[in-house]
Amino acid sequence: MLRIANKMTKFFKENWIHLVRVVLILFVIILALWASWAIKDSDFVSGIVKQFGYAGIFLIAVVSGFNLVIPVPAISFLPIFLASGLNVLAVVSIIAAGMTLADFVGYLLGKAGRYMALSAFERRVINKFERFKDKLHWSPALALFLYASFVPLPNEVIVLPMAFLGYRFTHIFFPVFFGNMVFNSLYAAGVVNILKLIG
Repeated sequence: MLRIANKMTKFFKENWIHLVRVVLILFVIILALWASWAIKDSDFVSGIVKQFGYAGIFLIAVVSGFNLVIPVPAISFLPIFLASGLNVLAVVSIIAAGMTLADFVGYLLGKAGRYMALSAFERRVINKFERFKDKLHWSPALALFLYASFVPLPNEVIVLPMAFLGYRFTHIFFPVFFGNMVFNSLYAAGVVNILKLIG
């Protein structure tokens, strides 16, 4: 029993900063889940856009970026944003930035989980794989870009494992951001054209 207590004490001493990060990230995720539930009501979204404008859209995009549980992409509210008189290009750019910020939080969660889950021996083995991975780092980045561009599923499905495996943030950020831009641009172009056909 004493051994277990000593191991737990040692674990908490070595990983306290990572535990704090995980708790903070979990708090943000819980807040995002609550906000995602509230976002399903388009009157709520309309009120945020009227009150906060582009900053409100950014907030909605960040919340919708945590779409593992409630997959409601912020771009699906584009007609509400356009009815408020906002610029389509600015809306798409802001939504992509907000989604990318949410993906960054997912990246931090994966990164924190990596250090908590690995023993010293496993870290040495992973470091050897990382040196090999650094030689071929653009192949997964291309796959991530294509996934973020065309797959209407949460980017966290790919971002979390890549962070856990030790990919650098810069190898994830740019493919996710530009993939989010492509995805939201394609969606916006479709919505704008449908609105033209109807009107």
